[in-house]
Amino acid sequence: MAEMNEPPSESAAAKTDAMALAEEAEAEAAEAEALAAAAHARARAARLKRAALATGTTGEAEDDADYDDDVPEGYADWEDGEDYETADEEAAKAAWWRRFRLRLQLPRLSTIAKAAAIVIICGFAGISGYIVLQHDEATERQQRAAAFAAGAKQGVVNMTSLDFNNAKEDVQRVIDSSTGEFRDDFEHRAADFTKVVEQSKVVTEGTVHAAAVESMNEHSAVVLVAATSRVTNSAGAKDEPRAWRLKVTVTEDGGQYKMSKVEFVP
Repeated sequence: MAEMNEPPSESAAAKTDAMALAEEAEAEAAEAEALAAAAHARARAARLKRAALATGTTGEAEDDADYDDDVPEGYADWEDGEDYETADEEAAKAAWWRRFRLRLQLPRLSTIAKAAAIVIICGFAGISGYIVLQHDEATERQQRAAAFAAGAKQGVVNMTSLDFNNAKEDVQRVIDSSTGEFRDDFEHRAADFTKVVEQSKVVTEGTVHAAAVESMNEHSAVVLVAATSRVTNSAGAKDEPRAWRLKVTVTEDGGQYKMSKVEFVP
């Protein structure tokens, strides 16, 4: 949040500098206007003095001469009205150019405010984009973890749910939900395992109670699974509960999530 407060502070400083430059420009312009006014008054006095000399009206000439004392010292050597008019124009032009130069250098307050607003908006947009990206990545990770956990749960249910009446189909279902080394081993022993199930008249029904992803990468995950099964067989067991604690490695295989390794956890 500290970073988000910096643009307004910079904007306030820029506004202060802008006001200072504006005051300086106005002061220079006022000074130039005063000089121009003095030059104009001096030119008027010179014209009246010439008129007085021409007509013999010495009274007005003397009054105008008295007025000369109020004119700034820098204009004492100027002799005719034409020169004073030229000075008046030059002073006005100088004042105009000062204002023009300062306006080129001085940014408008509205421009500064717009720039500050753009900086703030860009900052918020960057933060919002980062938050959205993080949210999307977290959502994708959660979805992948759920898919790996679902693959482990289904594989364990298939492995702990067998019926001697459908032994071949049940064993094939376990093979179909497996991949990699585990599939190869189970498939290699499938015939013997089927015979044991049929001869022992085994009926089991498995239930998964919990599954949690321990670790995960782009293509596989290790899932901890807690399950139970009820076993009935020819040896006398009748719906006897059996507990299973397994560490199942699940690998993505063609868009499906299958068991690639199964370990018993003490």
